[in-house]
Amino acid sequence: MLCTLPSEEILEKIFFISQRLSSYDGVDDIWDYIAKTALTITRADAVVIRDFNLVSGHLTIVKSYGLSKSYINEPPIRLEEGVIGCVVSESKPYIHSDISQAIEWNTSGLANKEGIRSIVCVPLKGKESSTGAITVMRKKVEPFTEQEVFLLNMFGLQASEAIKIVKLVNSLQQQAMYDYLTQIYNKNALNSVLEKTLLLSKRYSSAMSVIFIDIDNFKMFNDTHGHLLGDKLLCDFAKILKKSCRKSDSIGRFGGEEFVILAPHTNKKKAVAFANKVRKSVEKSTFIGRGNSENHITFSAGISCFPEDGDTVFELLQQADRAMYQSKITGKNKVTSRIDELDIFEVNGRGIIV
Repeated sequence: MLCTLPSEEILEKIFFISQRLSSYDGVDDIWDYIAKTALTITRADAVVIRDFNLVSGHLTIVKSYGLSKSYINEPPIRLEEGVIGCVVSESKPYIHSDISQAIEWNTSGLANKEGIRSIVCVPLKGKESSTGAITVMRKKVEPFTEQEVFLLNMFGLQASEAIKIVKLVNSLQQQAMYDYLTQIYNKNALNSVLEKTLLLSKRYSSAMSVIFIDIDNFKMFNDTHGHLLGDKLLCDFAKILKKSCRKSDSIGRFGGEEFVILAPHTNKKKAVAFANKVRKSVEKSTFIGRGNSENHITFSAGISCFPEDGDTVFELLQQADRAMYQSKITGKNKVTSRIDELDIFEVNGRGIIV
């Protein structure tokens, strides 16, 4: 549907809506305002907002109005599943004046039971991908106007940014120590833990191992399955690491698809055995991809140990990183603890064989 240029009145509405969005500081309050505003600007009878849940990997209902409990209690849907799943995965709106005539609308008859006819579904679109969708519905065959569709599209863009900002603000305190995505230590917090653990290891002359992990072919997965499922893979990967570690171990996301495990009171031999155990566990696990496909991944790891590989955090991380890189260039999906058998020099922070 082509839309003519927006009138001054429409632009004023968009500006007012944007101003109101920025005044909320709670995620649930934002969802409530988004739902009510979507109803108002489209003169719809019902609204459903779905958001991508990183834990379940599904689009779950976070707010709705005008629908029965049977409808809103339906199981969450997958990316690419049905109309709404495709709206989110493809970042394209869906418009229909009578879904009772639309063979692609798959709601197991619930929409008919609710009396739903006309709908508009727009993505909550961020810079990289859509994270959810707003669906407005009418219980009569009355097409939504160009103006209503335009307003809802613009509102979806504004709402997505507002939700993102509120989530970031609410998690700032937690992000001081934890990675916002995986909920494990971030790089700064991990460095602080490394410093403290190393001091204790020096004081009591005990071994301490650092395991540097990099997920193999992560960019390929991200490009194939999209950023949302790439983020979910990182979350699920972090869960496997946490489940595999002891209470005394510390785990952090070092950046991108890189992770570090700090294992106190652990010599190199034990660290290698532990890292290989985790590697096999990851190898057997499945990770959700497009079309609900089950995918397998691997990782490459490098190990350094105090005191033989260094007595500073920088040296230990550098040695573990170089050992990890050796795992990469010698086949991936392996753990390396020694790099003295190859002549390696540093180029842009990475090891290169000469």
